[in-house]
Amino acid sequence: MKRRSFITRAGAASCAFPFVGCSAFSGMHRYRTSLPKGDIPQIPLGRTGIMVSRLGFGSHLIPELIARPGYRDTMIRLGFEGGITTFDVYDHSGYKQFTPMGKSLRDFRKSAVVSLCAVKETAELQAEIENALAQFHTDYIDLYRLYTVDDDRMAIMEKYRRKGAIRAIGVVSHDVPTMTRYLDDYSGFLDYVMIVFNFHHNNGFFTNKDFPDNDYTALIPRCERLGLGILGIKPMGCDSMIELARKEGFFENRSADLAQAMIHYVLVYPEIDCTMPAMNSMEEMFGDLTAAKNPGLSGDEERLLEDLSARATASQSSYLPPHYRWLEKWASWGEKSGRVDGNV
Repeated sequence: MKRRSFITRAGAASCAFPFVGCSAFSGMHRYRTSLPKGDIPQIPLGRTGIMVSRLGFGSHLIPELIARPGYRDTMIRLGFEGGITTFDVYDHSGYKQFTPMGKSLRDFRKSAVVSLCAVKETAELQAEIENALAQFHTDYIDLYRLYTVDDDRMAIMEKYRRKGAIRAIGVVSHDVPTMTRYLDDYSGFLDYVMIVFNFHHNNGFFTNKDFPDNDYTALIPRCERLGLGILGIKPMGCDSMIELARKEGFFENRSADLAQAMIHYVLVYPEIDCTMPAMNSMEEMFGDLTAAKNPGLSGDEERLLEDLSARATASQSSYLPPHYRWLEKWASWGEKSGRVDGNV
């Protein structure tokens, strides 16, 4: 289910942005005047000194957008002009985005932060890195992370960092025990981590008795002590969370915009250096830009998110497909502290 299907307000006969869906794309000059005003904060990623925009451009794409590279190129360029400097890019799982993204970012490569994930087998890892350097027309990749981690793979990454071809090494994991092990074994090599963090899957600050093995109450503070940057993924929860919200009528709420509330929630937490929502339409991107340029969580937004989180909890994971129910292990079941003030 696509997020753009639910963001447009019910009963809106015209486009949320007059140029989207109302006429064919014919040039960026038609859209620049509609970019939200203001700035997106830029902050250093952990101890790296690499400046990242607090709102990043996520890499998950729908097939319809992959089939429209010109539309995607316009989104990327407008996103950069709107203040997004951090771009996460997948080339695997059918995305095949290194070549088009390399072209889109080429004009402002030195001002952009390119974030990639290594997915090839160890024997092919060096070739994968070399291909990324070629496809992005650059002599370095800013952020390169491992999903599968071992000594040999980390040694290859470190070799490329010493050469200056990788600026920062990271890891990503779908569960806290694995991430904790990565910190135990490789904290001396790591510059940043990528973790799930949103209004519902936010157990980095909450004690969780239901999932003791996945309680990462200590994870984010530990990363802070180590000086590691933190990239947050799934700020909207996931497509299934959006579907749940649609079924429950949350996008018909007039007191708060749910999608912007989701972004506002993450931006309250300074520990999350950059959050990376998937942006599969111009409407989504402009909505995310608006949220990032007007941070702060209102009372109406907080209540809306608490209600949706309670609905997700009450479903006992049934809102998620079976293969995705691992995500609920990152959720703070039970009472929440309502932490929105930056204090642990």
